[in-house]
Amino acid sequence: MWSMALRNLYRDRRRTLTTVIAVGAGIFAVLMFLGYIRFVENSLAAIVIYRDANAHVQVYRVDGPEQLAATPAKYSLDRQEQALIHQSARGLAHFVRASDQLVGVGVVQGDEGSAVFLGRGIEPEFEAALQAESPLDFAPSVMDEHGLLLTRQLQDLLGYPAPGAVLQLFSASYANRMNAIEATFSGDFSTGIEAIEDKGLKAPLSLLQSLYDTDAVSRVVVQLDDRAHAGAFRDQLAAELQRRAPGRFEVTTWDYPQIGQLYSSFMGFFNMVFAFTGSVIFAIALTTIQHTVAMNVADRAREIGMLRAMGFGRGRIAGLFVRESLLTTLAAALAASGLAYLVIFALPYTHIETQLPRIAEPARLTLGLPLGWTLSAIVLAGLGIALGALITARKRVGGKVRPGRRGMPLIQLLATASCLVLAITLLPATPVRAETAISEAAAVADVPEEATLRQWLRQADLARGGWGSYQWTLRIHTEDPAGATDTTYAIAVHEGRALAKTTAPRRYRGEKILIASRAMWYAKPGLRKPVSISPQQRLVGEAANGDIAATQYARDYSPEYLGTVQLNGVDCHKLKLTATTSDATYESIIYYLDIRTRLGIKAEFLTASGMPFKVAHFEYGNRVLVDGEQRAFVSSMKIVNANFPERFSLLEYARVAPASPSDSLFSLDTLMTL
Repeated sequence: MWSMALRNLYRDRRRTLTTVIAVGAGIFAVLMFLGYIRFVENSLAAIVIYRDANAHVQVYRVDGPEQLAATPAKYSLDRQEQALIHQSARGLAHFVRASDQLVGVGVVQGDEGSAVFLGRGIEPEFEAALQAESPLDFAPSVMDEHGLLLTRQLQDLLGYPAPGAVLQLFSASYANRMNAIEATFSGDFSTGIEAIEDKGLKAPLSLLQSLYDTDAVSRVVVQLDDRAHAGAFRDQLAAELQRRAPGRFEVTTWDYPQIGQLYSSFMGFFNMVFAFTGSVIFAIALTTIQHTVAMNVADRAREIGMLRAMGFGRGRIAGLFVRESLLTTLAAALAASGLAYLVIFALPYTHIETQLPRIAEPARLTLGLPLGWTLSAIVLAGLGIALGALITARKRVGGKVRPGRRGMPLIQLLATASCLVLAITLLPATPVRAETAISEAAAVADVPEEATLRQWLRQADLARGGWGSYQWTLRIHTEDPAGATDTTYAIAVHEGRALAKTTAPRRYRGEKILIASRAMWYAKPGLRKPVSISPQQRLVGEAANGDIAATQYARDYSPEYLGTVQLNGVDCHKLKLTATTSDATYESIIYYLDIRTRLGIKAEFLTASGMPFKVAHFEYGNRVLVDGEQRAFVSSMKIVNANFPERFSLLEYARVAPASPSDSLFSLDTLMTL
């Protein structure tokens, strides 16, 4: 039967060649697509493992991948935990090296601008070894012990600082205190991920630890000899850590959704595309074979009749056509495979680069096609085509042609369906009768004029030290998941400007915060120049406390009267304040003034969506003598996180007295010398 199948194929060489070309093109397309899938998968994996410095396995505190960004101090690893992880990982098979890493955010400033950074503190030796084994072409600059690596997009935001330029990093420490350091710009790198390419920063681990004032790290990463061992290594390391420190650690791999989110999301989508495309190509090849078999049956009716007369059954004749289909598929598969591997071999010499979606850097196109994938694709195609040929041949051989109604052509069917869908879409919707609710008009209360409201705000600002010239001692007690902190400042204010000097704890003496002309500056010993604090940075930590305490309601906001309410038994005017300048930290504030004293007793600081972000409560237990008159002055201010009430800062004012500080005290030029 096989020899007969070969003779039949040779006898009708033109049809055989046409079928081989059609099937071969389909198999070649599938093999090329498999090779491209392999290329995309390898490129994404390399970016996650090498470019983003995740290595193959990562160890966090339990729930660290989800909670680390919100509360880094609580979910970081201390020195003892770091040592335990290194010791446990080093004894397992396939281990190459391990390193501590610290992840954080802040602001980087240069002479020409500033920008938000998403930084990673890495040990330089580990970084060099990891990048040396990366299969990607683009090699980042070598990191030294005191230098910073920035992405080119971040350099653009900073005005392209020259190599060796001194940059300032500013952020909140793990104790929720402001801190700044200086470092030199030493080179560039790429995160490989388009979404964060304009924020990428790498720094030596010790440098970033000094910025966040901690010796803890965010995680420990482990590099293996092959990423294929990542899953097994993770299980072994997790079991060992669970034995030595139950319930303390969480071990992940590079393709974990929180780590390799780019890889997981993109490959999930790409696999769906491949499944759909592969199905279409397979259906085309199968239809081609079925059509060829059907035509063979019709053209070879005399031959089939002769075979039936010689005693061949329907099954044997159908088997003959199946053999012909298999031989055709085999010839097409051999040709397609040879051409595919020839293209794969020649492709690297063309130096073609392609840009993958959401990937920051171009990748050199190098397809990879394992032999197992090729054989699997050929076997699957052969089985499908053989099955299709068998069904078609058995149906046609010996069957009777019965006249029937003419079927509706496919084009006509699609056109009819499209018209129906269009008609349904364009049908006028049933009009819905809108019922207009008639509400009773509320009585209009007397609304104070804007000038009166501004006078109230100015009076309230005076009682908080917003205007006039005073000095006092300020103690701030902060409760946070990182722990409680206490800081004492010496405050001097003069007509809307304020200077805060840290006096305790001793290790922070010399730190200064200057608030002047709607701007905030931070300075400490060791910096070349003060660091500007942007409005966004004033939303957290010490900056938020100082910003809220120094907010000028009368100057920076336009009041709107919302009526009267009662708070804790106190009758209050309720005002909505809307920012009149883009320099204001908060777009709007709900402010409550005591009707009797016109002093602010509560302020709700709103987000852009109108939700409370922070809430401040004021008390006025101090008295200060001004122009021979005793006036109430704020004695405490409690600033509470509206979403997490357990996080708050209590500001206590003491030793309040009128003062006459010189203007030079509030000058940016003299801030570093005070």
